[in-house]
Amino acid sequence: MENFIKNISYEIKKDTNEEYHSKKEYIGASGLKLIKKSPLHFMEEEQKETEALSFGTAYHTFILEPEIFEKENYIFNDTEICNQLIGEGAKSPRATKIYKEWADEQYRLANGKNMIDQATYNLLQTMSKRLKSHRYVNSLLSGGEAEMSVYCDIEIFTGQKIKVKIRPDYKKDHKRIISDLKTTTDSSTDGFPRLAADRDYHIQAALYSDIMDAIEGKGLGWNFFFIAQEKTKPFAFNIFESSPQFISQGRYEYEQLLMLYAWCLEQNYWPGYQCFTQNKFGVNVLNLPSYMVKEINWYQHKF
Repeated sequence: MENFIKNISYEIKKDTNEEYHSKKEYIGASGLKLIKKSPLHFMEEEQKETEALSFGTAYHTFILEPEIFEKENYIFNDTEICNQLIGEGAKSPRATKIYKEWADEQYRLANGKNMIDQATYNLLQTMSKRLKSHRYVNSLLSGGEAEMSVYCDIEIFTGQKIKVKIRPDYKKDHKRIISDLKTTTDSSTDGFPRLAADRDYHIQAALYSDIMDAIEGKGLGWNFFFIAQEKTKPFAFNIFESSPQFISQGRYEYEQLLMLYAWCLEQNYWPGYQCFTQNKFGVNVLNLPSYMVKEINWYQHKF
């Protein structure tokens, strides 16, 4: 890492998640993961707001920044009005004129805030209560700073200059610890490592740790923790500390991908899969996986 990053200048600021993602001149861990697929995928990415992404954002804010959650979100609770209308004989209460007028008034009161339905709000409360029942989780998520954006101009050993951004979920400077919250379907000791590998979490862990270490300038290293919680009952969670092997592989990959990104910028050329093909014509050799290479034995038995 010290040989790769030659110089670094930076700005740490408290901005919104939207502002962070709007700074396209900087590349972050998610961008590097796309470049790992191909520079073309990075260049032509279409960001879509999915239900899972919206819930993940709400979860992070609810856990890490509850005061901001209250400012940015409005709880849409239609239980009482629905029960009232059902009591008055309505078979489809949400289709009635009274309900629609009530809903319009709720949107007016929300005044542009994100609408969170009551079921989602109840889920967030339950998950938060389960998570914060653990003493070490509380230790990891207290005494530091949440959702701080770090914008860096780095010069790497080749002399190339690259704008890089990171946004740690929670960092404790005095302990040199970064903690990252993940919602998942499987936070078990077998399941989450597979998910982490599939989603290239090692790139994020190494990039964030190394950037913070370079900013500090003491070469003492930072530790990166994942707190992974399941979104279904019993809302179990696990804590994972990134190992030296996990960080080393992530470091190797982000260094290669940053150099590829710098080359694409210089050339104004964003190739697809062909940039990973050694053959200059972009032709790959197609082999069978090893488990498919086997004998076929058959016998002239008659039963």
